[in-house]
Amino acid sequence: MSVPTNPPVFNENGIRQPGGFFRGIFASGFDTKFICRHCHRILRDPVQSQCGHRFCRSCRDEILNTSDCVQCPVCIEDQIDDHEMGTLALNEMFPDNAVRREMLNMQASCVFPGCNWKGRFKEYETHEKNCQFKQLACSKCLLPVADGQLDQHKANSCPERIVQCTYCREEVVFSKLQEHYDQCNQYPKTCEQCGKNNIKQDQMWIHQEQSCPKRLFVCPVGCTDKFQLDKYTDHLKPLIEPHLAWTIHKLTQLEFSIKENIRSCVPQTELIHVMEEIKKMEEKVVNMERQLQQVLQSRSGAAAPPGDMTVELTAKASFKLVEPILGVIHNEVDRTIHALTTLEGHYRQQQAQLDEIETQLRMQQQQLQLKDAALADLEMRLAAQEMARYDGTILWKVSGFEAKKRDAISGQTTSLYSPAFYSGPCGYKMCARIYPNGDGIGKGTHISLFFVIMRGHFDALLPWPFSQKVTLMMIDQNHKEHIVDAFKPDPTSSSFKRPTTEMNIASGCPLFLPLEKLHNRQHGYLRDDTLFVKILVDTDGLDRYTEMNPSRFTNNYLP
Repeated sequence: MSVPTNPPVFNENGIRQPGGFFRGIFASGFDTKFICRHCHRILRDPVQSQCGHRFCRSCRDEILNTSDCVQCPVCIEDQIDDHEMGTLALNEMFPDNAVRREMLNMQASCVFPGCNWKGRFKEYETHEKNCQFKQLACSKCLLPVADGQLDQHKANSCPERIVQCTYCREEVVFSKLQEHYDQCNQYPKTCEQCGKNNIKQDQMWIHQEQSCPKRLFVCPVGCTDKFQLDKYTDHLKPLIEPHLAWTIHKLTQLEFSIKENIRSCVPQTELIHVMEEIKKMEEKVVNMERQLQQVLQSRSGAAAPPGDMTVELTAKASFKLVEPILGVIHNEVDRTIHALTTLEGHYRQQQAQLDEIETQLRMQQQQLQLKDAALADLEMRLAAQEMARYDGTILWKVSGFEAKKRDAISGQTTSLYSPAFYSGPCGYKMCARIYPNGDGIGKGTHISLFFVIMRGHFDALLPWPFSQKVTLMMIDQNHKEHIVDAFKPDPTSSSFKRPTTEMNIASGCPLFLPLEKLHNRQHGYLRDDTLFVKILVDTDGLDRYTEMNPSRFTNNYLP
């Protein structure tokens, strides 16, 4: 089992965390009997069980936290026969003074980076407490930080610090900044089609639909081909003839439509009458032109014969007859032009109305999309409410675990949150947080499981800091050996104060379940790529804060 060489020893308040000393203190080597079989570090205050296994005193207390007598976890891990299986009980485990004396005079050295202290093992624990290079666990991210640099770490490098989005100015946890960018409307993105930069995320779809030169375009000239808009010219060149034929056909249809509209504007009988008059006028004009041509030819001679004078007089008389008819034709043509102008005005008005309807349709489609998004959000909230429990427990099914673990290893999604659950209908709001590839000292070697207090509707009625006992469990689907860990909240930790943001800092066990044990065929923690996590919160005594039953008050307070 790989063990981190230098995780934090002390919490932010300077209190030493459970477990033994790091193996690096014995740089020259050590006997394996000096290793705690629970935390796999150098024994600290060693105790021995009747089955011969050694543990740190704090590890023993952690194992017996939920029961006064349990089967020895080392015997279970070593698959000892049932009749030889050892048990751990407080009154059956005794200090291993022999091993302790062997360790006292061994040469030890400080494992904190930058410290050169060397001495006897019996002096190490005192040095560890006072070492100026000692590392504390950041209360937000649990990462090791040199003593005296916590404020700088929280301000500049803690992955759980609050930062402001550069683009929308919203406050976000630094470790979730990339997730926020994926949803931030103001985040600048690059169009994948044309490569244009600095397009706001909420404007990207407008760019891709309306102005992107690489967007897909349907040919408007008689074919259904699709291509990128900047390829339109290349599409037209080899297909000039069919496109031209389509255009001529459309123009012919348009001309026919205009004629039909003109006929609809001018009464049909009147139009026939006008056309007959026009034909008569054309015939008369042709005759007049012929007669005028003869007159002009006759005048070009030296003298005009008497017969030609007669023709000229006849032409003048004919012109006088034609003038009224030409006036009628002129009036009819004016009426036809006026009707055509009116028809064009109606067409433009209808086109404007059509454009307005299309604009309203686009607005309706956008509103429909917003409503669909709101409906999806409501469905998600409803599903979360249907899964919520109000008895202080949650049984969380984590499906597709291997894919989630790969995402955690790549850094894409390092942790998952469970649905919310409650200590009562008006109680604390809580959830679980799991790191498939571990977190802090357990990263890469363990599954880390944490408990999270969330901001709820009834926090003002509840006692703070949160002090209920919490039990974390990983369910063995073979029903042989569930992994169980429990703790009483530290009242000084910010994890259990009344939340001022959506949720407090998670608190729990970074070394909850070794990954190699997860995949051990002897256990059933992971089956069908699914594991089950259960959290139990002690709810005793909480009902008096929220029930407010009038029968509990004295009559002095009743009217």
